[in-house]
Amino acid sequence: MGKARWLWGALLLLGLLLGAAVGWFYWQARPVSQRFAPQLIRLREPTPAEALAERLARRRLVRNPSLLAWWLRVRGKPLLTPGDYEFSPNQSMLEIADILLHERFTRNWVTIPEGWTIQRIAERLEERGIADANSFLNLCRQPQLCKEVGLPEPPINWLEGYLFPSTYRLPPGSGAETAVKTMLRATYQSVYLPHKDEMARQGLSLHELLTLASMVEKEVMMDDERPKVASVIFNRLRRNMPLQIDATVLYGMGVWKERVLYRDLEHDSPYNTYRRRGLPPGPICNPGMASIRAVLAPAQTDYLFYVARGDGYHHFSRTYEEHLQAIRAIRAQKGAGKVPAPAR
Repeated sequence: MGKARWLWGALLLLGLLLGAAVGWFYWQARPVSQRFAPQLIRLREPTPAEALAERLARRRLVRNPSLLAWWLRVRGKPLLTPGDYEFSPNQSMLEIADILLHERFTRNWVTIPEGWTIQRIAERLEERGIADANSFLNLCRQPQLCKEVGLPEPPINWLEGYLFPSTYRLPPGSGAETAVKTMLRATYQSVYLPHKDEMARQGLSLHELLTLASMVEKEVMMDDERPKVASVIFNRLRRNMPLQIDATVLYGMGVWKERVLYRDLEHDSPYNTYRRRGLPPGPICNPGMASIRAVLAPAQTDYLFYVARGDGYHHFSRTYEEHLQAIRAIRAQKGAGKVPAPAR
């Protein structure tokens, strides 16, 4: 009888411990909240389970990162496959783990890079099954949509520049109107609202800000050069000099290529800043925050010219003579004909 009682006692204790362990596991694995708030987690390379679990914990998507990492390893997934995943705080740890284990990549998110035109955005949305390209382009010819989200209405009938580059949750079938208004709201939240007072202090309208930033976006590859290029544009505007920006010429031509030819500069377009002074009618692309900040806080220089060096950077000059010397020096290094036409 004593041995039987001892055995039953041991089994009861074991059961209690096992039940406690299971209860603790599910308590730790429960959703962080009941709120549906999808988040994109993008893995660009194979990622250890521990590193991803810590990342999810920082994003408040799981309660116990060590437990998630252990569970993934137990299930044979010590390295997570690169791709786009969508998680929400109202998912349990086991639901999140199931998505990772079975590599259920999401197509609910789309990235719009800085510097894309509306035409390129329309193509991407159609590629992803989010919206018909023509429907999207037609809506982008309705500037009154800006007023619906709190933005000033553009002075031209085209929303180029007003669609904020970012990563958006737009599942397939979302439709053109949802896509356009989502991007316009992002411009309101990220650009207009936080910088409205600074624009007023500088005497810039939102349309002027986006137009200036779009030229900086297309002219510059390196972020640390954006304020310098912005200063050149402002310096030329103050002197009533033609801006002579190649990217505006190409936008007016409806093409994009690496090299602008002399005959291209004669193309008759309101966007040809070689033939017309002042700003073009509107933005030539949808600029990112780095270019917008550069326009709001340009470098203090007396530069009037710049020319590409070929390494992603530019040489800046104060006078036309210095500019020509810079072009000759670059050509001597790289070979004649490989440098864009000089500003005149």
